[in-house]
Amino acid sequence: MKMKNSLIAKTTAFILFIVMLITAAALAYCIVDMAQAGYYDITGYSFYDTPACYSITEDYANSAFYGYYMRKIKPNPSAQELAIIKEFEAQFSPSKSNFSFTVLDENNKELYTNFTSESFGMQNTFRFGDYVVNAFVRSPITAQDNYFQPYKTFNWFYRMRYALIAFAAFAGIAAIVMIIFLLNASGHRKGQDEIVLNVLDKIPLDLYVFGVAVLAYGLLNININVWFTLSAYQQYFFQGALGIAALLLALALLLTLSTRLKAGGRWWQNTVLYRVLVPVCRGLRTGGRALLTLFGNLPLIWKTAVGFIVYLFINALWLVACYKTYGHPIPVLILFLYNIVMLAGVCYIALILQRLKKGGEVIASGDYSHKIDTSRLYWDFKTHAVTLNNISSGMTAAVEERLKSERFKTELITNVSHDIKTPLTSIVNYVDLLKKEPAASENAKEYLEVLDRQSARLKKLIEDLVEASKASTGNIPVNAGKTDIVELINQSAGEYAERFAQTGLEAVIKAPQGSVFIFADGRLLWRVFDNLLNNICKYSMPNTRIYLDIGDDEKRVTVTLKNISRYPLNISTDELLERFVRGDSARTTEGSGLGLSIAKSLTELQNGSFDLSVDGDLFKVIISFNCL
Repeated sequence: MKMKNSLIAKTTAFILFIVMLITAAALAYCIVDMAQAGYYDITGYSFYDTPACYSITEDYANSAFYGYYMRKIKPNPSAQELAIIKEFEAQFSPSKSNFSFTVLDENNKELYTNFTSESFGMQNTFRFGDYVVNAFVRSPITAQDNYFQPYKTFNWFYRMRYALIAFAAFAGIAAIVMIIFLLNASGHRKGQDEIVLNVLDKIPLDLYVFGVAVLAYGLLNININVWFTLSAYQQYFFQGALGIAALLLALALLLTLSTRLKAGGRWWQNTVLYRVLVPVCRGLRTGGRALLTLFGNLPLIWKTAVGFIVYLFINALWLVACYKTYGHPIPVLILFLYNIVMLAGVCYIALILQRLKKGGEVIASGDYSHKIDTSRLYWDFKTHAVTLNNISSGMTAAVEERLKSERFKTELITNVSHDIKTPLTSIVNYVDLLKKEPAASENAKEYLEVLDRQSARLKKLIEDLVEASKASTGNIPVNAGKTDIVELINQSAGEYAERFAQTGLEAVIKAPQGSVFIFADGRLLWRVFDNLLNNICKYSMPNTRIYLDIGDDEKRVTVTLKNISRYPLNISTDELLERFVRGDSARTTEGSGLGLSIAKSLTELQNGSFDLSVDGDLFKVIISFNCL
């Protein structure tokens, strides 16, 4: 923590960063150059393979041929030329030179040589007109001529070639460590815990970046304009100076970014762009909201018309642009993409309408818990979806309220029926006891029979009432399974055969051969047919036929019961299905008016349908189930 606040530590780290980065860059450049030259070749590399050795040899070959040999073969050379010849002979002597040569004519005839039998590391041939100079370089280099210093330098670099890689890696890692320390220490001041911004850190960030970019561009221009005017030696120093300057610019930018980020807050607010764009965006947002509000208050037909007019206007503009540019591909492409986007928008609207349609259908089918997803809906579509969801919620509440009312009604009927059945049971029991007493008068016997009959009727009425309430509210357990409807109809008709005979009714059963299966509760379905056949016995005209038809169309199984009514049926089928309503409006029979209501409720509990049909005196009940 103390080092981060120390100016000396920061300065030292900065200097080390510069030095290490320059060192790493220089060594990396050197390593790349050496690798390209062949220092790291597996096959080996020697001084004699270097361009420096070839260049020195070429210079010596030129001097040996033009400076020495051509003067030597010149007839009657001057005293000055003789002196020069002697200087060259001394220069190319074995003790002072590692270079030796042989001059050949065009027929490869040796004309001159100072080559000895010493071993050589390189041999090259140079052509000068009709002459050929074979140049030889001694191995090893011993004489201190132009080869000597490059030879020593090469050997040093060759020995250090792998060590240079390690030095470059160390310098690079050290530079990275220093920059990490500088970035970590930026903004810290001695004696202060919070981050402190300096003068440069308070400059708007985009203005700061722009200034750095301008300076970097200036450095690039200087490099381009000055580079070619410098010598090779000067170019190295010039490039190094420009590199250091660029490095300082990059480091300054990194340090100010680090300080601003660590200072927290909305650092992006300290930019010229932010200060300019915020008021503009606010104005555009306000104007956009006003336009959206105005557009939103328009009727849907006007919204559609305005949208279509805007679409046509933009299309017309781009068509004019295509015409003015003589079919240039860019306006044509933009026009094409614009229409593709509009098509996508129309498809999106179609999908929204499809979603609303399906949601409405689901709600209309009775699934009031269904909610339309409004997450990606906008404008009037979202309003319509919310309205449908509210309708669903309202219907759900109404259904729940109705179910609650039905439940209370059922509980009331059950409780009242229980309260009635208790004294009724006592009456029935006491009537039985009275019947067992010694014989009374004929009138007393008649009264007992009336009491017995009416108490039994009242007991049956209460039982039917409780069953009707349970059936209408779904409080009866349904154990549905595979049920043979043909067998059940035959059994039911068999159970009522005696009563049919008593009333002169003839049962005509029309059913398919074999079995017809439905998915129903046999116990409840027997109760349905029991009620219906009981009604037939009570209300059918004597000495008539009743028809029990079973139809199977491979999708639905339909059971139709038809009979001729004993009484005029001047009442609608809906009223007949209500409780306590009987076809015998004079109520001369002992029915309770609950049989049809119970049968309908029990059928619907098993996912069947129950319908009535009245045609004059013909009474018809139609029950249908899905086939198995």
